[in-house]
Amino acid sequence: MTPSDFDGPEQNMPQDVSASADKVVYGDLTGDHHDEAALPVLCANHNSTAAGQRAMGVMVFDGADHPLRLIGTLVGQQPRLGEPPNFLEIRQITPGKIVATETFYGPGDANCCASGKATDTWTFENGKLNPISSVVDTRPDNG
Repeated sequence: MTPSDFDGPEQNMPQDVSASADKVVYGDLTGDHHDEAALPVLCANHNSTAAGQRAMGVMVFDGADHPLRLIGTLVGQQPRLGEPPNFLEIRQITPGKIVATETFYGPGDANCCASGKATDTWTFENGKLNPISSVVDTRPDNG
């Protein structure tokens, strides 16, 4: 986790940025026989609980050239119900496609426990990541 001095959505609410290096997923997205890396990144209030988490995304890097090149950032495709954010866990990277599990909240969920799950898919075409589908596997608690 890297502490920062920039404010979050409310004034005087500093944010930390953390990258989950232990959850990096590798695969050949570009079809060049070199693996790309998908790195989960979270932005949250200092020492916060789940309610203080503000943003989550997965940064996808091409490592075939040096320095690394950011291909794009993936975010959940399901609607977001305030805080905390929806979460992505990359399941597979293959030439031209990334598949992830998205965990998302329903109106009846406590901020600790998102109950919805979806399978999200992106394609990689013309150098760009494009969301193509989000299939709900488990409906969230509607309260």
